[in-house]
Amino acid sequence: MNSNLATVTILVSLLHVAALGVMIWIRVRRSEADGPTSRESGKVTACAVCGEPAVGWSYDGLDPNEQRDPHTGRAWSADMTHYRPACTAH
Repeated sequence: MNSNLATVTILVSLLHVAALGVMIWIRVRRSEADGPTSRESGKVTACAVCGEPAVGWSYDGLDPNEQRDPHTGRAWSADMTHYRPACTAH
């Protein structure tokens, strides 16, 4: 009886180790959906105001159909052409 229990314990442990290995492999491998690698992401967009490297997008305030956020009151546009690259200062 102890031999059967030991065999079951070993098989379950091996199954857990195999499942862990598959989960790590899935987490670590890169896929096309992950985006460009560091070699491919060499293009840096400049801030539209000062030319520094941009870290986000800023609404230019020129959309005639601009919207207002009911919670913050901030203006925004559904038209992406009214957004420009901006650095942290802008």
